[in-house]
Amino acid sequence: MINPTRGLFVIAFLLLTAIGSALAEADKLPPLPPVTAGTTGEHLPGKIIWADLFSSSPDVSRDFYQQLFGWEWREIKPQPKGYGMFYLDDVPMAGLAHRDSPDGGDKYGRWIHYLSVADVPAAEQVILDRGGKVILSRVGAYPERGDFAIAAAPDGALFGVMRTANGDPGDYAAAINEWIWWQVYSDSVDASAEFYVTLAGYQTFENEETDSIADLFFTSEGYLRAAAAPLPKNTEPRPVPTWLGMIRVEDVAATAARAEALGGTLLYGPSPELMDDDLAVIADPTGATFAIMRWTYPEEEANP
Repeated sequence: MINPTRGLFVIAFLLLTAIGSALAEADKLPPLPPVTAGTTGEHLPGKIIWADLFSSSPDVSRDFYQQLFGWEWREIKPQPKGYGMFYLDDVPMAGLAHRDSPDGGDKYGRWIHYLSVADVPAAEQVILDRGGKVILSRVGAYPERGDFAIAAAPDGALFGVMRTANGDPGDYAAAINEWIWWQVYSDSVDASAEFYVTLAGYQTFENEETDSIADLFFTSEGYLRAAAAPLPKNTEPRPVPTWLGMIRVEDVAATAARAEALGGTLLYGPSPELMDDDLAVIADPTGATFAIMRWTYPEEEANP
């Protein structure tokens, strides 16, 4: 995970994906494995600890991420209406579940990123009290996974909340092809930040290293967890509030080219204006959006 050090540029950029109108009640799932490689016993409220990909074509999504990032696939419940998980060196990376397109379209893909919370029912109440919506009410019948819910913030951005049964993933440097950073884009950064501060107990501070003084960092437990940034204006189609997860790679241009060859679409970057070519935004073959980032930790710079 990224420590609060100088040099991190958080960029507001164009998102060209559409949001699903709502997620229906989940189909009954089999026993779900934990989101960690082992038991940590540590809970880190505010940390983003898990991601699920909802896809109308799980086989297409599975093949794309396997080939792009070398993630290993482990099926838990066969398709259709199945579920499985991606691993990297036996570390859980993400889940993958079937979801039909809410609007009846040919394809649908959506990443949902989960915040660690101390109590899921209490978090649901905060979400409702602050003007958000609970899309999938608390699911808690999984003793290895813990309990979780999926919600929409007042601006419509989808996200999840989770209380793990055996502890959260620890704070460590992200390896290549692991999640490294998250950012929420909103029409009102201040209102969005206020919502997540109330929900997750974040502390915030302004990002003084970009031209946009409204950009805010979220911190907890002494670590940067995520950031909020404004949606770009005067663009068509109009982007919608969303959470975007970023995966660390060695070479952004090469990874972006490989993603396109595998059926993905390059939405933005890499470009010299965007973190010196070190960030790009991609839609996978179903339309699910994620970003790739090249990042060097200070200890890596000291020990090349």
